[in-house]
Amino acid sequence: MRTLPESLTKTARAVLLGTALTLAGGTVFTGAQPAAAASASDTQAVYNQFRKYVSNPASLAQARKYLMNHISKVGSWYGTVMTLQLENAQKAGLERFSEKLYTDSVQKALMDAEINNDMTYTEILKRVKAPAVRKLMEEIWDKGYKLESSEGMYYPVMHYEGFKVFKPYISKDIAAYIDIMATESNKPSTFDAAVVITWDELIGRAAIMSDYVQDYPKSNRTAAIRNEMSYTVPLVLLGSDNTPAYDYDTNEIDPELRRAYDHALMEGTGDNKVLNILVKLVTLLNTFGNQKTPALESYLDQVVKQYTEL
Repeated sequence: MRTLPESLTKTARAVLLGTALTLAGGTVFTGAQPAAAASASDTQAVYNQFRKYVSNPASLAQARKYLMNHISKVGSWYGTVMTLQLENAQKAGLERFSEKLYTDSVQKALMDAEINNDMTYTEILKRVKAPAVRKLMEEIWDKGYKLESSEGMYYPVMHYEGFKVFKPYISKDIAAYIDIMATESNKPSTFDAAVVITWDELIGRAAIMSDYVQDYPKSNRTAAIRNEMSYTVPLVLLGSDNTPAYDYDTNEIDPELRRAYDHALMEGTGDNKVLNILVKLVTLLNTFGNQKTPALESYLDQVVKQYTEL
């Protein structure tokens, strides 16, 4: 098992014990400090150059490379600001860049090369022969994206694993945010309306997100984590269309999900809100013979509403 970030609480660590989880509006950066006064002019020069790159969609790749080469020179406050500005620029340019992949010729070239989500960037380049499409794959990587496919369609997504290179130079809250986002980016929890990770992993992710919101209420990315929770927590409680938590015919809970609930609660819950939700849910399941009764469904609806109507 890989070492979990220090920012995670003991509760979340306990939830993940024995699992294969790999840890991803304001201006507050918990733990970040301004650059030293002695290097203020150099820091400002680095920041100004970065801003020229990152503010121009045409130079997004240059902005990423420049930050990788210069973030160690600016101190954690500027490093955090610049990292978040790069993420903002990448997300802003994602839809526009995606259009380049949606042409029939590009989609056909990728399909003919039999590209899949498990392939590395190097493997993709080896398979793609058309020069124009190879150049597009290189651009995807240089801009900080990665290639994915679903239902026969190829598209770029944020590659949060690539942000981990910045972690030694940024605030703890944003480093933890990158870990959370990289987890989902590296191994999505769902695919084609099915849960494709273990229930243990899914609960662990939700618990870590809950700890983040509790530990960093004023972080610049708390709202983003709350948004992730609005998707993840309902999965923990209800499953998905193709992986339902309760059998459509019998209303009985998936035995593996029930086992995962019990496992998650073995070491206690602390003040983790997601785990405390499971405490009451397990009590109801015990009362109703592990079936989704109207009373249990009412509780689930109430909790899900709390997370989906943030």
